[in-house]
Amino acid sequence: MNGILLIDKPRRMTSHDIIRHVRKVLDIKRIGHAGTLDPFATGLLVVMVGWATKLSDALIAENKTYEATIRLGISTDTDDVTGKTLQVMSARHLDETRIRTALCSFIGTSMQRPPKYAAIKVQGKKLYEYARAEQEMPDIPLRQIHIDQILDISMSHVGEDEVDIHFTTQVSKGTYIRSLARDVGEKLGIVGTLKDLKRTASGMFRLDEAITLAEVVPSTPLIDPLPYLGYAQCKLADFWLKKVENGAFLPMSLFSGSAHTIIYNALDEPLAIYRYDKERDCMRMSVKLQ
Repeated sequence: MNGILLIDKPRRMTSHDIIRHVRKVLDIKRIGHAGTLDPFATGLLVVMVGWATKLSDALIAENKTYEATIRLGISTDTDDVTGKTLQVMSARHLDETRIRTALCSFIGTSMQRPPKYAAIKVQGKKLYEYARAEQEMPDIPLRQIHIDQILDISMSHVGEDEVDIHFTTQVSKGTYIRSLARDVGEKLGIVGTLKDLKRTASGMFRLDEAITLAEVVPSTPLIDPLPYLGYAQCKLADFWLKKVENGAFLPMSLFSGSAHTIIYNALDEPLAIYRYDKERDCMRMSVKLQ
């Protein structure tokens, strides 16, 4: 049992809750996901089963697309509305043009500070472990992120003092939308927090292709993830396939170029992914798929 499941994660479940449920239903140990979703977030969770777990680095590295709502006028310790309120400020003086300009100023490459409640390890400990234990937080290193686009921006007033910003955005691996909410508030001279978040795409995978957790059964068909990677493909003679089985280096003459390449046998079964080794000027095994 090898491949991908696309799950529409409900609110209030952790990504680990999803993995635990799917592992039990499919009765399989080798399972993981390609990018965590916070418990309050909904949407696409890419679940990897069997040898597909070996593709985690490639799948996690894919850009993600979200539908999000930022609430201006409130800040929390988690940078989303599930956290403890830290500060309340009026946002009613902000006009739509100023808000749009502040939000769109984050398009492109920048350095972002992750939220305090994050699974990133600093000094051997996850940030949220410091926060939950009310221990002094270590310095949180900035991370380079890239926001490709911010689209479909609209706004609505909440009461007299708060404003919600609704938008769609495509971002790089490691981008925290919670941090974006906080930073947009700071850019406007007030405070902000994340009100709602739904992941609608991860690389080539789309939420409208996903199934609910209740629809996962032992006979659920799995998706072959390899075509979605966009890698080159090749078939080799038995002599070379034996070397592939042993993880041997392969000469460039067997390949059409230096791009990542999936090697198949005569039965169209994927055996391994090879990548270019610049120092040796040859191809070396990146992932063994058996």
